[in-house]
Amino acid sequence: MPIYLPEPAPTRPADGKGFNRLSLNAHIGAGGAQCALLPTSYPTLFESYDTRRARWGGFGPCIQHKPDCETCPVLTELGTSTEQITFNSPRVLVRIETSVNPDAGFNATPVTTLWMTDQPEDPQYRSNGQKWTWRRILHVKGWELGRRHRDELGDGFWLHRTAHAAPPHVEVRTKARQTSTRHAFFVNGTRAALLTCYGRCRHDEALLNSVGHHTPERADDHAMTLGWSQLRLPQDHSRGRHLNLQVNRGACNVTLTEGNEVLARLGFSGSSWTAGQVQNAAAALTAHTGD
Repeated sequence: MPIYLPEPAPTRPADGKGFNRLSLNAHIGAGGAQCALLPTSYPTLFESYDTRRARWGGFGPCIQHKPDCETCPVLTELGTSTEQITFNSPRVLVRIETSVNPDAGFNATPVTTLWMTDQPEDPQYRSNGQKWTWRRILHVKGWELGRRHRDELGDGFWLHRTAHAAPPHVEVRTKARQTSTRHAFFVNGTRAALLTCYGRCRHDEALLNSVGHHTPERADDHAMTLGWSQLRLPQDHSRGRHLNLQVNRGACNVTLTEGNEVLARLGFSGSSWTAGQVQNAAAALTAHTGD
């Protein structure tokens, strides 16, 4: 995949009038080679995810000044360094602010600042959000680049969370036994949920991440206040599987069965769980449990 983007060679106008006039080639000779892993805008960020789309123009300069990408620290860092979005939200808005130093003269280079927020309507996104860079966003794993966004506050773009993004507020502790495997979900040292897989685990990290996404951001040892009538579980009968709900004395469990076989049980602890969070975690149990 192309990463080193050489500067295009200037082309003399076909009409023979030379270069002493306004030309689309006016930028040639001023930039040098660029790197497809150093985006500086939303379009070049999109191209950076698949550099086969990348074309010279709008990227940062090549730091090695030669097509030796295999030894370049920019490429090495992309494979070893991962940025984590700390907002526990299904999507975040990245606002783009561009400014120019008025004292820099005619050749001033615009400066872009990115602000990430999980409250897209908040006018105080600088105070309540987080400052990011294009390069850091390229290092985010488990989030998909979304559409551009524009409102009265300015321009930006969306990032959408997938099941491959780890929840920032949850620690999962796994313990294997002879006949089962237990995955405990802890929030600030307090257990909020327990997933027990009977026999072998039929899931990957996507299930653990998805349950973690819907786990409350605070946990306690109090009894769950949800009642039977407040919970409506999703069902997937395509593979002969069923979700069974047990609510008793402040405890809530959802069991996934296939015929007469119990595949997994997800238990919820504490008073912070809402009906929507329980239902979404139960939906993840069916969606991310394989055969």
